[in-house]
Amino acid sequence: MLDWLDAKCIALQLRAKNFMEGFKNDELGVSSFVATILLIVIVVALCALFWTNISEWFETMWSSITTSANPIGTT
Repeated sequence: MLDWLDAKCIALQLRAKNFMEGFKNDELGVSSFVATILLIVIVVALCALFWTNISEWFETMWSSITTSANPIGTT
């Protein structure tokens, strides 16, 4: 019985080690990850460049929403 448990434990350890080695060496998703990071950087840079226009638009939209809506609890 103990020999069987030892064999299963060793097999599980080898399987986990092989999985981690394959996961470390797999570069299949690297290009999509880099593209996502670059898109985030571009969006943040554009927001920083156009912040004055964006903030004015948000303030206009927010004031339009809050003035046209009825307060909660009123009919």
